[in-house]
Amino acid sequence: MKVELTDEEATTILVAIDFWGAELEAQLKSNLYEEAEEEDRINIQNDIDETEQIWNKVSTAQQKFRNSIAAAIGEGETNNQTSASIDPFSLPTWTE
Repeated sequence: MKVELTDEEATTILVAIDFWGAELEAQLKSNLYEEAEEEDRINIQNDIDETEQIWNKVSTAQQKFRNSIAAAIGEGETNNQTSASIDPFSLPTWTE
């Protein structure tokens, strides 16, 4: 399934995933889970790993999108002749 997101939507999703991952890590470290079954701790760790994988996928897609926009507008070009600065004192002068 292919999902198309705006940059703002991707950012919102990244923030939510980051928050959820932090919440899972807090649960794993909290006193409530010190006495939890090993299987429960493994499941929480698996959920943390999955949130990191999803975060990486969304972040990579967002960065590719941002790079494509930058390339389309010519951001980062250093040898662009049309936008090169011109020294007004080096312009030729004409006398009649």
